[in-house]
Amino acid sequence: MKNIVIKIMALSIAFAAPMALFAQDDATAVLAPEVVKATFENNLLINNQTVQTHDKGFMEMAIQHRFGLIDKPSDIYGIYAPSNIRLYIGYGLTKDLSIGGAATKNKQLYDFSWKYAILRQKTSGMPISLTYFGNMAIKGGKSTTLMNQESTFKKANRLSYYNEIMVARKFNSHLSIQAGFNYVHYNMVDSASLYKHHDMYGFSAVARYKFSPQGSFMVEYDHPLNVSDINAKYRPLPNLGLGVEFSTGYHQFQIFVCNTNGILSQEAKYTNLNDFKNLGTPGYLIGFNITRQFGFGE
Repeated sequence: MKNIVIKIMALSIAFAAPMALFAQDDATAVLAPEVVKATFENNLLINNQTVQTHDKGFMEMAIQHRFGLIDKPSDIYGIYAPSNIRLYIGYGLTKDLSIGGAATKNKQLYDFSWKYAILRQKTSGMPISLTYFGNMAIKGGKSTTLMNQESTFKKANRLSYYNEIMVARKFNSHLSIQAGFNYVHYNMVDSASLYKHHDMYGFSAVARYKFSPQGSFMVEYDHPLNVSDINAKYRPLPNLGLGVEFSTGYHQFQIFVCNTNGILSQEAKYTNLNDFKNLGTPGYLIGFNITRQFGFGE
């Protein structure tokens, strides 16, 4: 009888041990931190980049449109006024690295951009997402309009560069907030307005609040920092943008009001002369962004 009991106990342990190991593996899998998804719906929020990169193997196309200033009813408050448009196409090379190219109507700008996700927020352990974004833009037009102070033209006169470090956190399924520090360099600037100000830097902040599975409120604020010694007539001013976004998975539509007509990052932040605080002077305009993703790989 004693031998039978011992054999039963041995068999029970033999069956129970693997089950305990599987249970431990399941518990570990549950507790393992996961990457927080969809901090923002895509890589654009009004005039700002976000920490989101394109998914690996996915292509994104975007149309960014800015109407004229909201001024008089004769042009339907800017709808018929001269507009600015940027057409963008990007691709996710890896899960962390994206590249893109675009053309902008105003100033005939052509840009190449790159974005790299350095850190990604996780359900535990890593509380933030950290992303670097940069671009190089080439200004089109006649060479006679791009002469330097010595009245000579160099191809480098057409170039400008933008760099930004962004940190963001998705607090819950509704609220995401991002802050960024940016730096821009123009190889050539207007000597009458931005004399010697080839390098400028500033601060940006964006936030999104989801009020439904498809809808969100958006807000952005951009503030140039080292421009206090520039003549007030030409000094770049802060930008404020407010809008809504509607998303259907791989397609997003944003409509908003902001006070900068520039679209490319350096133009939106460092060429704006509209004061959002002066409501007596037309300074706001209506804009929209349309983005669409297409999967070609993983």
